[in-house]
Amino acid sequence: MLFDSEKPTIGIEYADGETILREGEIGDHLYVILEGRVEVVVDDGGERPFQLAILEKDGFFGEMSLFSDLPRVASVRALGPVRLMTLDKRGLLRWLADDPSLSLRIMLKMVERVRLLVSEVVHLRKLLRDNRLL
Repeated sequence: MLFDSEKPTIGIEYADGETILREGEIGDHLYVILEGRVEVVVDDGGERPFQLAILEKDGFFGEMSLFSDLPRVASVRALGPVRLMTLDKRGLLRWLADDPSLSLRIMLKMVERVRLLVSEVVHLRKLLRDNRLL
C-alpha cells in the first residue's frame, strides 16, 4: 500500500463525471484516492480529451504541480463516486518526515509512470516511421 490508511484523513467526495482538477490550473495539493476511480485526461485538440490513465484506490495525482509550482498538465475527472484525501505541500512534507519510506514509494510510482510514457512515445514513433510520417 502506497499510503498508510491508518493516518487521519478528511475525505472529499466527488460525483460521477465531476472534474476534480483542470489542466492549466496552478496546483497546490496532492490527491490520494481513498475510494473509487478517476481518469486523467489531456486536451490534445481532438473531439474528446485524450485519456492518459485511470487511477484507482491508493493511486495519487497532482504531485507534479505540487513539486514544481507549474500549471497542471492534465485534468482529472471522477469515474463514479470518488472519495479523496488532499495534502498541501506542508502536509506532505510533515508526512514524509514521519514516514521517510513514503518518498521512495512516491518516486517508484512516478518512475513507473515515466516508463509507461516512454514506451508510448517509442510505440508512436514506430507507427509514424512505418507510415513514413517521420
